[in-house]
Amino acid sequence: MKTSLTYGFIMALGTSLVSLALFFLGFHDDPAKVQTSQNISMVLNTAIAIICIVLGMREKRALTPADKNWGYGSALGTGLMVSLWGALFATLYTYCYFALINPAMGDVIYQAQVLKMEEAGMSSADIARAEPIMRKWMSPVVITIMGFFMIFIFNVLISFIAAIFVKNRPAAIAA
Repeated sequence: MKTSLTYGFIMALGTSLVSLALFFLGFHDDPAKVQTSQNISMVLNTAIAIICIVLGMREKRALTPADKNWGYGSALGTGLMVSLWGALFATLYTYCYFALINPAMGDVIYQAQVLKMEEAGMSSADIARAEPIMRKWMSPVVITIMGFFMIFIFNVLISFIAAIFVKNRPAAIAA
């Protein structure tokens, strides 16, 4: 469990640092930059998740005695635990970010959605009718809850794939 906890924390820390870097670079202040920010975050956060899950699996495999069974299930279980801890730690950061660090971010996301709707040709009346629903989805609590499930499910998918490659122990080098 220590391995999963450690790599889950590192995953959340890495993704949090990406978010803070984008915040300090001004990507979270302008609705026109939100899509760019999301694209950058998706690429970097995916890389961080893959690295942390694979390294967590490899470390757990190395710590498992050679006489104990290690296969796909063991690798997947480790990946799931890293994913769970990563999602839980990221949830704490997400709530703090939206409630304390950048409480205006919900409005920026809302404005970015309005820009997309306008580009798609929606009338201002349709946009006004959609506003109450969109505002409910932009609260720190709702964003945090949705974020937990999205992060966890995404990381579980990574774990299923990564376990295929980490399920076998490295072959012993013949001397």
